[in-house]
Amino acid sequence: MTTSQIAALVGAELRGPGDIVITGPCTLALAGPGSLTFIRDQAFVARWAGSKASAALISAGLSIPEPGPGRALLVVGDADLALIKVLERFAPAPPAAPAGVHATAIVDESAAVAATAHVGPQCIIGTGVHIGAGAVLYAGAIIGEHVRIGEGTILHPRVTVMERCIIGRRCTLHPGVVIGADGFGYRPSPDGRGVLKIPHTGNVEIHDDVEIGANTCVDRGKFGPTVIGAGTKIDNLVQVAHNVTIGRACLIAGGVGIAGSTSIGDGVIIGGQAGLKDNIEIGAGARIAAMSAIMSDVAPKATMVGAPAVGHIEFFRRIAALKKLTNR
Repeated sequence: MTTSQIAALVGAELRGPGDIVITGPCTLALAGPGSLTFIRDQAFVARWAGSKASAALISAGLSIPEPGPGRALLVVGDADLALIKVLERFAPAPPAAPAGVHATAIVDESAAVAATAHVGPQCIIGTGVHIGAGAVLYAGAIIGEHVRIGEGTILHPRVTVMERCIIGRRCTLHPGVVIGADGFGYRPSPDGRGVLKIPHTGNVEIHDDVEIGANTCVDRGKFGPTVIGAGTKIDNLVQVAHNVTIGRACLIAGGVGIAGSTSIGDGVIIGGQAGLKDNIEIGAGARIAAMSAIMSDVAPKATMVGAPAVGHIEFFRRIAALKKLTNR
């Protein structure tokens, strides 16, 4: 694409030539001739002069020198949002997934697989499974008994969905995801010689348009479901324990651990490696900083930081006080 074509795509103000050919997007540090980079805040502006990128998407309001000969700036309201459209245009096509069942797949005769679904090599589909129209199961996916997979949902290689779990429409589960493993439930044995395992008879219910990253595990409920709300996005290596309820449109970064029976409201954002205690409530719109330890309920729209976590204003007040002590 040319810079003028990209400007039209994202609704940008073009500063510089419109005929520069862009071969793809790249970071400021790695960009070369033909690359389009992006600048979201003033901290990145200084790197533009030393970059070899041919063009940059830049958020409006930033102070930046004119691009110079043979380079262009594309000024938009939000460079991150504009970049999404660019990435969609340059993204490689997904691997072909023709309708039908591969010869090496094992499908129970009682399973209902839509004619437009794709079941890849060495998939295993159990008794009473229902797979909706346009669903895609890549190689090695394992689907337990009486599972329901919604229309247009994609299960990448080696995804495992255990018995009685329900996956909504247009969901994406990345490689190695496990849905419906037993929760971590044990009690000391009365004789003091070991532990007793608590049976888990519930399931997992994942609503529409959810995306779950590689090697994340969502445990089944002890009784009743573990629930993930519509539009929620979960990163890699996240642990969601039994009977957790996650609301709509939440963002949960990598390495987060959510203990059992925790309730998370709509629109919550949780930073990487944060840990949430069991049996607490996180209010809608709350924000939890990376590596925070949440030990009690969190109010709606609160921002929590630290271990144990406190409100962000209190956290930074304590940091300031600590600095005063150490400077004496």
